[in-house]
Amino acid sequence: MLVYTIEAAQRATMLTDYLVSSEDEEILEFARKQGAATPFVRPAHLATDEVRNIDTVAHALEFMEGQTGKPYDIVVLLQPSCPIRDPKHIDEAVHLLWKSDLLTLASVKGPFKKRDPNLKRIRNGVLQAYCDGEDAAGWEPFYLYNASIYAAKRNYFVRERKLISPKQVPLVMDQLHSVDVDNELDLLVAEAFMTYRARHVKAEA
Repeated sequence: MLVYTIEAAQRATMLTDYLVSSEDEEILEFARKQGAATPFVRPAHLATDEVRNIDTVAHALEFMEGQTGKPYDIVVLLQPSCPIRDPKHIDEAVHLLWKSDLLTLASVKGPFKKRDPNLKRIRNGVLQAYCDGEDAAGWEPFYLYNASIYAAKRNYFVRERKLISPKQVPLVMDQLHSVDVDNELDLLVAEAFMTYRARHVKAEA
């Protein structure tokens, strides 16, 4: 999955720099063989299960700005657990955020809208509408984070240490490009989608 993310970053045209952050020497060596920059080994205190992505991104930003001596404009997080991501998605994310007055961007999947409310809750063993008293026919479509791309303007990120904000620029991605691998079943779905995409691209060529 790391290879797909590296390749997407390499082919994107709107990224000034990109790097792979890890505390694992084997992962770093593998990333280097794929042509990725690995300018540091992530410190041990940033290598526990409790560490948030925000902390590793902040460390990478501080390191790179210390090396280059120049501040970046936008920080982008590409998680390798979302392997089906095109370079055009990355470029579009940077472009949309740069021209917007908003401070962050997130990729989402959707829209989701059905005749009946799609969100339900279970109370005392009963399945019922998540939002009581709302007319289902009037519901707006909703969207869900797909975890593929998060981006934030540099000054906001440094000040707030957040990649999200109350209002965000949306980057809508289709179901094919919204696979997020958290378990073995997700991996099987991702493999099936990758096979489908490979065949589709080949057929168009």
